Amino acid sequence: MSVQDTLRLDLKQEFILPDNATIKTIAEPLTGIEYWGLWIAAIGGLVGIIAAIKVFKDLFKRDESQQLQIQGQQDQINELVKLNKLFEKRVRMTVKPHLWSNSSGYNGTDYTIHIQLDNRGEMAFYSGFETLEGDESFNLQEWNQDIPIKNDGYIRLSGNTTGHPNQTYFKIKVFYYDKENYKYETIIEWNNARVRFLETNEL
Repeated sequence: MSVQDTLRLDLKQEFILPDNATIKTIAEPLTGIEYWGLWIAAIGGLVGIIAAIKVFKDLFKRDESQQLQIQGQQDQINELVKLNKLFEKRVRMTVKPHLWSNSSGYNGTDYTIHIQLDNRGEMAFYSGFETLEGDESFNLQEWNQDIPIKNDGYIRLSGNTTGHPNQTYFKIKVFYYDKENYKYETIIEWNNARVRFLETNEL
């Protein structure tokens, strides 16, 4: 058997060939149905890939659109918050009290003292105080209701000290609010009969 010879085999039979023999196999030709089936499968796979790519792009566009919509809503909310804060600040300026002290003093005989809360702003409502320092060195009267302080009006916090007022130190924080119920606190220092308003905070 030469190299160029073609051998057709019936695989149900056995043949013994020389070691140097060359075997060439011939595949059976595809039928028309098999041929078109392969083409249809290839085209179907390609269509599936294109469809998957389109679905992915649509999902990406939809997600991007939703993100832009959410961002736009968040920007609107932030702008409304800014406008609300600006409006609240303007309203607060029209109703803000301004406490200070025009007259405070003591009696060196009975150690009585008074701290005057003058108001040169809008209406205030005094609601109490808290001791920050010198708790045992003084006593101040307390009311069981809030006390109004009109514009250009005042109230007096009266009490007494355990030692001589001009040798006494304490610090208090007074609380009050305006007619729109915005709250404030002012820190007041009594230092050897000298009264100072240290700071006021808007709450």
